[in-house]
Amino acid sequence: MIKARIVANAYDDYDLYKKDFNCFLDSTLEHMKSIDVFPLYWSTLVFKNWKDGINHVGFKELDEIFDELHQDVNASYYLASMGLYRTANMHLRSMIELSLQLLYFFEHPIELKKWKEGDFVIKHDKLKDYLKEYPDFNSQPLKSQVDTLIEQISKEWKHFSKHIHAESLNYFQTQKESDYTNSFKIADFGIWKCNFTKIINKINKLFLLFFSNQYKLFPSQNKDLLIIE
Repeated sequence: MIKARIVANAYDDYDLYKKDFNCFLDSTLEHMKSIDVFPLYWSTLVFKNWKDGINHVGFKELDEIFDELHQDVNASYYLASMGLYRTANMHLRSMIELSLQLLYFFEHPIELKKWKEGDFVIKHDKLKDYLKEYPDFNSQPLKSQVDTLIEQISKEWKHFSKHIHAESLNYFQTQKESDYTNSFKIADFGIWKCNFTKIINKINKLFLLFFSNQYKLFPSQNKDLLIIE
C-alpha cells in the first residue's frame, strides 16, 4: 500500500517539477529578451567552433573532450535557465578542468591514450605549471600575459570548486532567494551570467594563444566567431 502511494506520488511530483521548471524557464526567457543576450549565447558556441576548426587542420583525437566541453557549457546555460545555479556552476568547474587537460593532451598523445583508458590522471596544479612553462609562451610579453590568464582561470576554478564542496552556506542552492521564493530573481541570474561569460571568454583567449598557428588555418566562419568579444 505504501509502495503504491509512493509510486503515485512520484508521477504527481514529476508534473509539479515540470510546471515549476517551465515557469522558471519562461521568466528567464522574458528577462533575456530585455538584455543583450549576445555574449551569453555566443559563449555556448565557442567549443563547437574550436572543435570544427581543429578538425579542419586534421586533428580529431580531442573530439570527445570538445564534445564534453560543449555539453558542460550548454548544461550550465540551461540549468541556470531553470534556476539550478549551484549545479550550473559545477559544470563550469568541469569545463575549466577539461579545457586545461585538452591543451595538455594536444602535445601528449601517449598520456591522452592512457587517460582515455582510465590509466592517467593529472591534477590542476600540474596543468597550471605545464601551461606556464609551455615553450611557445616563453617570449615576453606573451609569457606575462599567459601567466596572468592562467592565474585568473585558476582563481575561477577555485571559486566553482566551493560550490561542489559547499564550503559555506553561501554556496548552497537553497540559500538563493530564487530557490526559497521559487521564482526568478534577476540578482541570482546576473551572478551566474557574469561568471559564465567571464570564464568562457578567458578560456577562449587561452585557446587563441595556445592554438595560434592552427587558428590561422581555420575556415573563416570559425575564425570570425572565435574573436568576437
